[in-house]
Amino acid sequence: RYVKAVATAFRNGHYEGIGSNEYGDLAATIAAVLLHPEARSVNLDADPFKGNLREPLLKVMALIRGMELQKAEGQPVVRMNDLDHKIGQMAHSFPTVFSFMLPEYSPGGRPGNATLVGPETMIMDMPKVVNLLNGMFSLVKYGLSRCHGGFGTDYSHCNEGDFSRATAHLSFSRPYVGTTTEGQRKLASLNDHAEDVVSELSTLLTSGRLGAENKQIIKDAYIAELNNTAATDPSGDALRLAQQLVLTTPEFHTTNVVAKTGALRAQPDPPQASGSPYKAIVYVMFGGGCDSFNMLVPHTCSGETDLYTDEYLEIRQEIALQKEDLNELNGPITNQACDTFGVHPQLLAVQELFNNGDLLFFANTGVLTKETDKEHYWKDTETQLFAHNFMQLAAQRIDPLKNEDGTGILGRIRDVLTNQGLSVGAFSIDVNSISLIGKPGLATSPMILSNNGVAQFNYAPSSSDMNAVIESLNGETKAESGVFGEWYSDVLLKSLSHNQLLYNTLEGKTTTVTFPNSHLGRQLGMVARMIDSRIQRGTDADMFYLSTGGWDTHSQVLMNQNNLFANVDASFKAFADEMKAKNVWDSVTLIETSDFARTLTQNGGLGSDHAWGGNYIMMGGGVKGGQIVGRYPDAIKEGSPLNIGRGRIIPTTSWEAVFLPLAEWAGVDKAHFGYICPNKDNFGPDHFFDKANLFEPTPSS
Repeated sequence: RYVKAVATAFRNGHYEGIGSNEYGDLAATIAAVLLHPEARSVNLDADPFKGNLREPLLKVMALIRGMELQKAEGQPVVRMNDLDHKIGQMAHSFPTVFSFMLPEYSPGGRPGNATLVGPETMIMDMPKVVNLLNGMFSLVKYGLSRCHGGFGTDYSHCNEGDFSRATAHLSFSRPYVGTTTEGQRKLASLNDHAEDVVSELSTLLTSGRLGAENKQIIKDAYIAELNNTAATDPSGDALRLAQQLVLTTPEFHTTNVVAKTGALRAQPDPPQASGSPYKAIVYVMFGGGCDSFNMLVPHTCSGETDLYTDEYLEIRQEIALQKEDLNELNGPITNQACDTFGVHPQLLAVQELFNNGDLLFFANTGVLTKETDKEHYWKDTETQLFAHNFMQLAAQRIDPLKNEDGTGILGRIRDVLTNQGLSVGAFSIDVNSISLIGKPGLATSPMILSNNGVAQFNYAPSSSDMNAVIESLNGETKAESGVFGEWYSDVLLKSLSHNQLLYNTLEGKTTTVTFPNSHLGRQLGMVARMIDSRIQRGTDADMFYLSTGGWDTHSQVLMNQNNLFANVDASFKAFADEMKAKNVWDSVTLIETSDFARTLTQNGGLGSDHAWGGNYIMMGGGVKGGQIVGRYPDAIKEGSPLNIGRGRIIPTTSWEAVFLPLAEWAGVDKAHFGYICPNKDNFGPDHFFDKANLFEPTPSS
């Protein structure tokens, strides 16, 4: 009713006598927002099931507005760095076409038990909880800078209260000046002053929701800091401490009224694994569209047609690789048109992994709604072809008919494993990905980790007992307390506990292998350290998503691929060597995909353009390597059956055929295949591969 009333006021141009009766009258709209009974009802405010978690960007805006952000002299604009990755939200930086969150997402805990949805809870995972608080603490203490997780673009002195090198700072100030040195009168004056300051912070930051108990906790901390005789700026120190403490309260993070019991929350139990053999899937996206017909190339063919000379060289022309430069794979390859294939000259480690039986290729693979041909592909295919966003999303979702809309392939695998009683982690490195999203409420939200590791919470706290005070502010709540406030405090303390565990664990984890200092190398190094921490994290399985860019080679494809594949080869080798050194190589499978392959014909810039079916890598100690799975096209020139123009090849292997046996290897029973890949029944049984043909038998099989 409230939303309808506001929308009607906007449309009709009037509300309770206010407005011009013209469409879009903002006076009428604002009047409806402020004067509607639902906006002013004390009873509704006290309803534990009313309200929501505030979006992270709105929390940052509330802080900078309420505490009066002021630009430094000479700064034309205020710039905040990387908020979309740090807190999960930034204007104009949607991670996917589904925006920042799913409208139907329901959290666990009391909101979920009450069948409430809470889209904002979807992006409140442990790293974002820590990053948001660290960033706001930094803004309070150092101004807008990069100090200790700050949101700024430059470093300042990182001395609390020194804003001289910050690009902006919070100018809100309420200094205390004692009126007398007479003990009793000074105490009364100080108490009154503290009450005024905390009450004003409550009004400006929580709309007056700060409960009496939390207000008293913050007031006591404020007075203690104000009485700190060792401080050079006790008034400023006290205010900054109080500001930070308010920023941790459930009243700031939600629109609920919070009623506390006065007791602390029980310490969260450390995560526990079930004892099931560990498995990890590492999904690597070559973002931009990898020209994978130069990754896997026909070499020696004993049949009537020489696929290399008669087909590959003829269509690729100046962007073809020379046979003598290829790294030849062990043969014969008995299920393909050629006896042997080669890989790109820079892929020496990939060649070795293939020849040693730890790596295979999926040939001519891509998004399919059903098997199709040149005549019918345009009406058989639901996905918009040749577009980066649609086809990369399709490779992450693997649900072309949107039967499980808003979820991704790794998220659905995780859902099934979680329902089987396993503890399953989900992590993307540096980027958000729909691939890790499961059905709302089945598992915790996936986490985005930096390739540099996990941030420490509240580095250089403003008081020695600050973290203990934060714990008190988020103590147990009563049954009549707002459910989202309860959910926030529970998640906050669990996140801080998990963050400390992970920080301490990763601090002690090093790799035995030196990873390349490239984005992909650092990402895989972070994955290796996370896998090494599996016992401390109490996990049975992990899903990882990584992305490396630069593959949109519209020009100079040969030159660009030399650099790209050299990085891939070194990074993949380091990862494989590290997994072997840590004795988990048999428990890890890395799958590589891309948006699409590229045209086999060159363009005017010695590059190649967006296409469709391509060739992809899967590797691991449990992979039955040394083979090419699927069907490498035996004719690729213009006019061939699968070439729909310019060397855009219709795939003959679907993403479903790739990921279903991978899901089974991870522990998913075939009974759940319809949930893992909802589109699987659009293909016949002969379209798919048996797990036994792709993976070595294991004791858990």
